[in-house]
Amino acid sequence: MSAAVIRKVFRLVFPKGYTFLTWQAVVLFIVVWEAGAFLTPGWPSLFRDIAQVWARNFQDPGFVQALAGSARRMAIGYGLVVLLGVSVGIVLGRLKYVDQLLGSLAVAVHAIPGAAWVPLSILWFGMTEQAVIFTILLGAAGIVIVETDTGIREVPPLIGRAARTLGARGLNYFWFVVVPAAIPKIVGGLRLAWAFGWRALMAGELLTSVNGLGQRLNQVAKAQQLDQLLALMLLVAAIGIVVDGMIFKRLEYEVRIRWGLV
Repeated sequence: MSAAVIRKVFRLVFPKGYTFLTWQAVVLFIVVWEAGAFLTPGWPSLFRDIAQVWARNFQDPGFVQALAGSARRMAIGYGLVVLLGVSVGIVLGRLKYVDQLLGSLAVAVHAIPGAAWVPLSILWFGMTEQAVIFTILLGAAGIVIVETDTGIREVPPLIGRAARTLGARGLNYFWFVVVPAAIPKIVGGLRLAWAFGWRALMAGELLTSVNGLGQRLNQVAKAQQLDQLLALMLLVAAIGIVVDGMIFKRLEYEVRIRWGLV
């Protein structure tokens, strides 16, 4: 396969925000992994062992159901993160006194790792799916609130002066000037929230009885199945990278182009 064909395939998955060096880094990772498999007894090969585990897993209805369950919980949790994070961030950015009162609370929520919310979620909701979704919400909403608030408060003064010169005042100024100017910052927060939420999902499923990829990780770790464990870890990482590249990185890049930041 020629380098030109590889670049075309790469561009279908990753936007211009990624460089071709990313692909080279993937190749380097594969080479190092395979060298480790060759030199270390018991370490599984990507192409021989991990690929076979993936093939068996995707033919297993139970595994497909677990993967679909994780995707559904992530979609619900992330939807709540977007709704709560953006709306609260806008309120904090709009109302100075509310920001002074609750802004530090949002930072505190963001500072707590998603896994640390799992015991509280279990205490309130039990070993249920709702506990996992609540963990995603608390683990990822903080960064969206903080980034939205910051984006609204840090609108360039030149934009504000130009809008006021043209007659923008009050709510019209806020909704049609301030909020659009903050969108690049908001999109950046949403991208980070995806990563935090994905980690919180895995932590929640690891520690609850909910059927998902996290629970599968827990099961194979207890069974000391190294190839299964590494295959699941690589799958979790691959899903995170692909979703980030195909959706959030692309969206962030397009927004930055539209707003003249690139």
